[in-house]
Amino acid sequence: MHPLINEQMVKDIRSTGHALEDQPNRVEVMASLGLPYDRPAENIVIMGCQNLRLMPSVIQTLARILERGGMDFTFLSREYCCGNYLYRPAIQARDEEAMGECRSYSKEFTSLNIEQMKRLGGRRLILFCSPCYPIYKQAFPDEDIIFFPQALSEAVGALHWPKEIDYYAGCYRLHRKFADIPMDLKSTNMVFGKIEGLSINRISAPACCYKPEGLAHMIGQVKTDCMVHICTGCYGQATLNMPKDRQVKILMLPEFIDMIQQGDL
Repeated sequence: MHPLINEQMVKDIRSTGHALEDQPNRVEVMASLGLPYDRPAENIVIMGCQNLRLMPSVIQTLARILERGGMDFTFLSREYCCGNYLYRPAIQARDEEAMGECRSYSKEFTSLNIEQMKRLGGRRLILFCSPCYPIYKQAFPDEDIIFFPQALSEAVGALHWPKEIDYYAGCYRLHRKFADIPMDLKSTNMVFGKIEGLSINRISAPACCYKPEGLAHMIGQVKTDCMVHICTGCYGQATLNMPKDRQVKILMLPEFIDMIQQGDL
């Protein structure tokens, strides 16, 4: 094993599915949220190894929208991390040998989720976690793998929201280091295109929001009281750093759609 790769993390992912410690019991949390898991379905939703802990209500909202839209889907009781945390030292060192080994581990880990999909009769993976997207797409180019806004665009009909929002799509600079696969941003525009009356202040990303200058730009360009995200990392940065006196409602795209569907204007 390359010295830049965390051997213990590899062992942990293989044995538990988790890259990091202190994760909740997935089955218990999903049961408490009423989320379907391990049932035969056409679509298998990969939520990402951290998101059930970090944003359970967003995952629940995503499921609610897919159910309303009549989509056949399920989650997995054991979901294996794509291994994106392994890449950080190799990226920092710009070590291509280590990067290649990371990609081999990623294919091993993600194949375990692909195998579960096939056992359940699934034909498509829906990825909620943005770092997973390029890793899965590179590892399995022949599989039907989509980013979650595509599923939302299929599940929702015509909507009405006669207001303006701020939309921060994200930069995805780190994601391109995992794999040279462009993020699917078009499907989010498809969702927005279904919302009559919607105006959008599209905030650019000249730098990553995890860098001070990128964060300052993201926060400083907000013009409305409703900010929408599709990247969980950007959403977290906005939630943690938006000044409270701004009174900006920060939402992941499923939360925004759910709010409209419930008539919370």
